[in-house]
Amino acid sequence: MPRFAAQRWRTSASAAAVALAEIVVSVGLATGAIALLQGVAPAAGLGIVYLLAVLTVAIRRGELPALVASLLSVLTLNYLFITPRHRLTIAHSQDVVELAVLLIAAVVVGRLAAIARQRTAEAEDRARVATGHEREAKLLAETATSLIARQSLDAQLENIAGRVAAAAGARGARIVLGATGQPDPGEDAVHIPSQRVKVALHVPRDEPYDRALIERLAGPVGGLVDLAVERDEVARMAAETEAASRAEVAKTAVLHAISHDLRSPITAIATAASALRTSGVTATEREELIASIDAESARLARLVDDLLDLSRIEAGAVRPQEDWCDLHDVAASAARRFHDRHPIEFDLPAGLPLVRADATQLERVFSNLIENAIKFSPPDEPVQISGGAGPAWVTVRVIDHGRGIPREQRRRIFEPFFRGRGTQAGGSGLGLAICKGFVEANGGRIILQSDVEHGTSFAVSFPAVAQPPSAERPAPVPATT
Repeated sequence: MPRFAAQRWRTSASAAAVALAEIVVSVGLATGAIALLQGVAPAAGLGIVYLLAVLTVAIRRGELPALVASLLSVLTLNYLFITPRHRLTIAHSQDVVELAVLLIAAVVVGRLAAIARQRTAEAEDRARVATGHEREAKLLAETATSLIARQSLDAQLENIAGRVAAAAGARGARIVLGATGQPDPGEDAVHIPSQRVKVALHVPRDEPYDRALIERLAGPVGGLVDLAVERDEVARMAAETEAASRAEVAKTAVLHAISHDLRSPITAIATAASALRTSGVTATEREELIASIDAESARLARLVDDLLDLSRIEAGAVRPQEDWCDLHDVAASAARRFHDRHPIEFDLPAGLPLVRADATQLERVFSNLIENAIKFSPPDEPVQISGGAGPAWVTVRVIDHGRGIPREQRRRIFEPFFRGRGTQAGGSGLGLAICKGFVEANGGRIILQSDVEHGTSFAVSFPAVAQPPSAERPAPVPATT
């Protein structure tokens, strides 16, 4: 006999034995009650007590055990209490009628009790099914709600699998997309219907779990997986569209820079070169034309350098050569480039803590900031360079006293090709974007502080670090104001 058939037979035999024991006990208790009461009422009339036994068996065990209890009750009443006693014979026709009525009543009572028991069991089953459906619906609703959060596809699939495993009583589960092979050893694979990809739910089998629940949830779970995959595809397409849009904006800005900012110096150089070829050019005019060519060539080279630096920054290809760096010396070196163009107040204290950064890139940053401050400063207002050190940061500020930056422009001030405070002052709009890129590549931060009426300040800060031995400090460079 197959193992499962033998197990079912043993289970049925055990249930039958228990039911038989309950029948004997119930009939025995009823018999004892009749024996105690037979002195006050005729035995045949007391047979109704057996109906209680039949009713009890019917409620607990069903219709067939109740029928057996009915027959056993009639036989016991006849044998023990109906004359002649201790025989299965009946002396009076009246007793026959009473026993027949008792048997019919017992069968009817047993039938009615069995029907009531069955309906109660069916109602309980419907309640369990409804409760299960409610739990499953709640699980699916909570899982669907969690998908609203902006998470990666892997995180969403992990969340779905975890909730299903918890509901089924499994130790864990994982959703496998594109599942074509066998699960890992010790795992069960439950197919999840999906309209987009092959999906399977792999569940460890080391502990018992409700596989039927998982199979019932397979369809809705497949819908949730489709939703997660679709949201991931939409998000990826949106990101690609946004990247393409930004690339188009950047390309347009670059084309504008090439068509406008490059054309001006090239035109000036071409015009000056053409003038040099004409006869009658005096020595003074020749010097002026050559100076113009030199200036426009330098301007052109600077613009090309800015474009190359910006492309490296946006590509994440900036590789700072970090070393101990004295911000006082770097700012002083940058300020010396402009001492003959505009007054500069150099109030940066000497002896600032050293920072770890690329001094060449930082000098480029301060040069851009100082040149930008000069561009927007009145002729009689000096540009200030100040700063100091705190517990966590070492800061240098470049301050101008010209017109401030309007609030609506401050958010975009570090964007490439954006010209704040108007365009009449010239420039490519790349200087501040390069400053931000270099500062952040060196682990620092740059903050704009501006007032519409009282000028603008750019604060460049770097984290304070443990200082090296004095022998490793770079030699100080005197500042020029």
